[in-house]
Amino acid sequence: MAAGLGVFGLAGYLFVTLTGRTLTTGEALRATSFYFVVNVVGPGIFFALEQVTSRSVSAAVASGHALRPVVRKMCIGGAALTGAVMAGLLLLSPYLLPKTLFGDWGLFLGVLATPVILAALSIVRGTLGGLQRFSGYAATLMVEGGARIVVVTLLVFAHAPSAWIFGTGYLASSLVAVGAGLLFLRTAPSGGDQRVPGELPLLTKALTALAMASLLAQLLPNLAPLMVNSRLGDDSLVALAFAQAVVVARIPQLAFFPVQTMLLPALTAAVTRGDFGFVKRRILLTLGAVTVLGLIYSVLFVLVGSWVLRVFMATDTSTLTAWVMALLAFGTVVLIGVFAVQPALVAMGHDRTITTAWAIGTAATFGFALLPGDVPMMAAAAQVVGPALTLLVILVSFFRLTNVRRETQRTAVPGR
Repeated sequence: MAAGLGVFGLAGYLFVTLTGRTLTTGEALRATSFYFVVNVVGPGIFFALEQVTSRSVSAAVASGHALRPVVRKMCIGGAALTGAVMAGLLLLSPYLLPKTLFGDWGLFLGVLATPVILAALSIVRGTLGGLQRFSGYAATLMVEGGARIVVVTLLVFAHAPSAWIFGTGYLASSLVAVGAGLLFLRTAPSGGDQRVPGELPLLTKALTALAMASLLAQLLPNLAPLMVNSRLGDDSLVALAFAQAVVVARIPQLAFFPVQTMLLPALTAAVTRGDFGFVKRRILLTLGAVTVLGLIYSVLFVLVGSWVLRVFMATDTSTLTAWVMALLAFGTVVLIGVFAVQPALVAMGHDRTITTAWAIGTAATFGFALLPGDVPMMAAAAQVVGPALTLLVILVSFFRLTNVRRETQRTAVPGR
């Protein structure tokens, strides 16, 4: 998982780096905006489909049900979600196309195709995760990242002049990953009870709640750079520098992704057993590790982040103060804290609580980034304020739920 994610993360980093070095400032900023929008629309929404698929497949395996009816149900739900997202993108096109993608129709068509591609990839990865075939899951990450690196590098050597060409290559690698995942699912178990497990009739509600939460979870960290781009214009070196700094600052968030993916099956099993003490201990241990490593990372990013941006991305960092760099690093650590606790609420089925928490954080991020003042500074501060509020809501809900359920179990035991 670590190796797969390393290749996948490197691919995203190289996409932003090479487009920044190869294209003109305007085209590079278009490519960067496309990168942020695709990550909001794609993983932002469809990670929910992956989580629901993983939870449903795990439940089916544990209860002796066959996978085929479950996956069929997930495909129907995924198709409905895809249609809804594409309709939403069309409704937002009067703002999205001119303000965020700067009138580039090629990039907008790529954004419009993203839901179809990511829906298929999410169901494949969710099935692999639910079966706990993490080697296959990691292979899809490695194949997607590797294909992306190859395609983008070839486009650089071919002197591709436009952002939409790079965007097409970016999405093509996800299609290759779908094919790789399907190869690993050829030997999936096919026997068992052919009826759909009892939790799946709630698919629509669970998927809707988690899709909204996942969308907000991606919108919140990507909102600030998108707003900086729109406020400063498509030829602003400051906006490009801020966007590239955000990409580099988020590297630890990518590194935490496999931990989050592997937490959910174990926590779901513990909730099924009623072992909420295990859930609480595992989350507190994870939060402790995130806190210690996050503080170390924040200091390192302030010290060497500007150097990394100058040397590897040719970024003009003169407009990015040490405070901006520190806020971006700390905001990343807070986000990782949110992702560390969220699987516990998913395992306990409290999807609406997660959605509420991300909605509060996103609203705070949006409002804070609009405040008058230095645009990069206010946007960086917004990247701390919003995630901090989200983490607060999720932590309060987590401790309340685990304490209540443990107390309920104690009172249910005779003689206590």
